Amino acid sequence: MTSLVLLALAYRVAVTLASAQAPSFEVASIKPSNDLGNETWVMQDQSGNLTGHNATLKALIRSAYNVRDHQIVGGPAWIDVDRYDVLAKPQRRVTGAEFRQMIQTFLGDRFSLKIHRETRDLPAFALTVGKKGARLSESKGGEGSGCGYNAGLLTCKKVTMATLAQTLARRLGRTVVDTTELTGSYDLRLEWTPDESQVPGPAENGRLAGTESGEPSLFSAIQQQVGLKLDPIKAPVEVIIIDTAERPLQN
Repeated sequence: MTSLVLLALAYRVAVTLASAQAPSFEVASIKPSNDLGNETWVMQDQSGNLTGHNATLKALIRSAYNVRDHQIVGGPAWIDVDRYDVLAKPQRRVTGAEFRQMIQTFLGDRFSLKIHRETRDLPAFALTVGKKGARLSESKGGEGSGCGYNAGLLTCKKVTMATLAQTLARRLGRTVVDTTELTGSYDLRLEWTPDESQVPGPAENGRLAGTESGEPSLFSAIQQQVGLKLDPIKAPVEVIIIDTAERPLQN
């Protein structure tokens, strides 16, 4: 054989092995959802399975690639309309990156989803320290860390500013870049009056869209309550470009 033929064979073997080694669920089912309500979720349940209820393909992509809606570009209109119930079981308990890779394999198999990644300059926010300085309580330790949100109340325990930026991004529908230069872990509480029909979603004119004039917004709350600011900027953001997607066959 010529060297070119050998190279071609080696490439085919490598592609085949890579495909075979891609982590996947042992058993998976998907069907159109009959739930006409607004309740929807995509999660890993207590048994380690992927469960999706009344979920769109866009919601599944968010979970598979750990991105937010503004980072998903293109695709047919139905990816944000059609709703599905999903149950997928791995052969063994997995978490984190491997679990997301399994969802990616599932979406490729069932939705014929093909994507590529790009970096684009998009509207974002810079999380900065206000003119009067930050008013934050350094965490005294203890168990547990992270943020919880409920109806305009954000409580965080033992979080870095990078984690706070990611949490705020979920509420704002835009990337938030930590530029505070604060390196500690903090406990904090933020309370504001959002219009829940607009959250998460884009921010307009320095406040959450839909917030009534005079009511505390997330933008004013973060300045008044913890001494930080959210400044509009353009930032490089990695986006997922949908090349192809097809409605799945039921099973």
